[in-house]
Amino acid sequence: MSEETPAGGEKSVRDAALIQPLLGRADHRLDPKRRWTIPADWFERMGCPAQVYVMPSIAHLDGAERCLDVFCPAEFDRRMEAFRGAALSDAAKARFTSRMGELVSCVAVDTMKRIRVKDSLLAFAGISTEVVLIGAGYHIEAWSPESRPKLDGSEAAVLSSLVAQAQSMGF
Repeated sequence: MSEETPAGGEKSVRDAALIQPLLGRADHRLDPKRRWTIPADWFERMGCPAQVYVMPSIAHLDGAERCLDVFCPAEFDRRMEAFRGAALSDAAKARFTSRMGELVSCVAVDTMKRIRVKDSLLAFAGISTEVVLIGAGYHIEAWSPESRPKLDGSEAAVLSSLVAQAQSMGF
C-alpha cells in the first residue's frame, strides 16, 4: 500500500515511524559470493526493504574499531531529511552530503535476505570471511570478529561501563 507524495511519486506506508528497534547479535560466515544474510526478525523489523544503505560507521573510527552501518531506506531517509532544505550555498552541509554520497552504497536485498556489500567497504571494516552483526537500535552494525569479539557476560569492565552509560542517558 502506498500514498501520493507532494511531488507526485509514491511513498511507502512502511515509513520510519513503523521501523522497530533492532537488538541482539548474529554471527555469520560470508558465502562464496561474499554475501551475508540479514536475520529474518531484523529484516521484518526493518520493514522488509528491497534494498539497504551501507556505509562506513562515522561513530566508530578509532583505530581498529571500524565497522559498517546498515540502514533500511526509511531510517536512512529520516536521517537525511535535515539536509533536504539546506541552502545550496551552505558549504559545510554541501561538503558533508557530497562525502556521504561518495561513501554510501545502496545494496539490493535478494529473496534469501542476503546482501553483497562492495569489497572496498568490507575491506574498510576488516570483514573477510565472517561478519558479526549487532542490532544497534535503528540500524545494523557489521563488524569483523576480530574487532567485535564475543562477550560471555564476564567482562566486568564492559558491563560496569554499560551500567554507568545507561544511568547517565536515562535508560
